[in-house]
Amino acid sequence: MSMKKGVKGERSFLYGSKKRYKEVNKMPYNKRGYRYWLSLGEYRKLYPNDFIFYPVPDYRKDSSICKWCGRPLKNKRQSSFCSKDCRLSFKDLTVWHRGIAPLPYRILFRDNFTCQDCGRFLAYRNQYGMYIPVGVDLEVHHIIPVCEGGTDHQNNLKTLCRECHFKKHSINLVKGVLL
Repeated sequence: MSMKKGVKGERSFLYGSKKRYKEVNKMPYNKRGYRYWLSLGEYRKLYPNDFIFYPVPDYRKDSSICKWCGRPLKNKRQSSFCSKDCRLSFKDLTVWHRGIAPLPYRILFRDNFTCQDCGRFLAYRNQYGMYIPVGVDLEVHHIIPVCEGGTDHQNNLKTLCRECHFKKHSINLVKGVLL
């Protein structure tokens, strides 16, 4: 996140101090002063009446096939994966190596891994041809920028592909606002 020159002084003028600015905007900052995404617990504290839990999308054509490899499930006890290897591969990609914080990941769930400007579907496609709920070239965009008082509330967030997100920010650069 970069800011144009002079904004720091203006921020101090408006709010009195950097600490007061953080308190007024209720945005999370680490000890070095860098902003980070809210955790789901912090989101619940800030917005107690807001529902942020969306179901994980299931892109299988039929619920009787494996989510990872697409092979038929072997018995009635299996509901998602045909083997332990498929379950671990899916979990490894969607939980441990997804490369995105939980809050924006929920926004991707809400928007079904689809760019809200151009409509491209960008979920990850594995070696078996199955779509996995992991965003590839997807970014979560603040509709009202944080530097202009925008928050991490889900109504202020939308999913954009990398190209559309770049276009949004390049338009703001032309206007003279550096986001």
